[in-house]
Amino acid sequence: MRTEALRQMIVTPRNMQPRSVPPNSLPKILVTRSEPGASETAARLRAAGFAPIVEPVFTIMPVEAAIPEFDALAFTSANGARQFARLSSRRDVSVFCVGARTAEAAREMGFAAVISAEGDVAALGALIAGKLPRGARLLHAGNAESRGDLAGRLIAAGHAAAFVAIFEAAPTPAPGAKLSAVLDGSFKIDAVLIHSPRAATILAGFMDGAAAQTELRVAAISAVAAAPLAGWTKKLEIAATPDEPALISALARLVFG
Repeated sequence: MRTEALRQMIVTPRNMQPRSVPPNSLPKILVTRSEPGASETAARLRAAGFAPIVEPVFTIMPVEAAIPEFDALAFTSANGARQFARLSSRRDVSVFCVGARTAEAAREMGFAAVISAEGDVAALGALIAGKLPRGARLLHAGNAESRGDLAGRLIAAGHAAAFVAIFEAAPTPAPGAKLSAVLDGSFKIDAVLIHSPRAATILAGFMDGAAAQTELRVAAISAVAAAPLAGWTKKLEIAATPDEPALISALARLVFG
């Protein structure tokens, strides 16, 4: 099937009405994020007319932590919301989230007063600085390798803020079967989807040790997330906004032009 014909038959994330396309004609997309997000992304890709290849390059490992007193919470990932829920029973405070998916996860964990910045860490910091009462204690609970120093930004703006690591993204010891086949050149994919700098860094490490010199087409949620793969990127598309619908739209541009 010609590329243009296939492109017309496959839907974008904003028009989720999938049509019949032979499975072996669907673009193969490597999904590198951890579970449960990887399976959620795979379902969205299938609905949009792609063939996901799920190969998480890291797993989420809980970190036991003492939770300090707080008056409001901030989450920069869905994993942060999920992991915090096992450490604290409190659901009575305002929760500030970086984006819609994180906000959705917070609500799923029982939080009611949830606000989304619909952006990045800088947007989240600006949202909190504008809404958090002076003297209120903001707790950012998240990844041990959290980026953007949200608490530092808020402290600099005169707010009381703290960060606590409640999980870490532990690299898989070796690539999975399909990813190994990609690395040795025996299995071809159309693109790789990158949700975080952590995933890109781990994938770059696997690429560095690969026998074949594989170049990838990469759709990334941000330029920061894509950066670790710069040496192995043949073509790159960055999501217009740091969320999955925009990322899948970037993927469609990458694959179909």
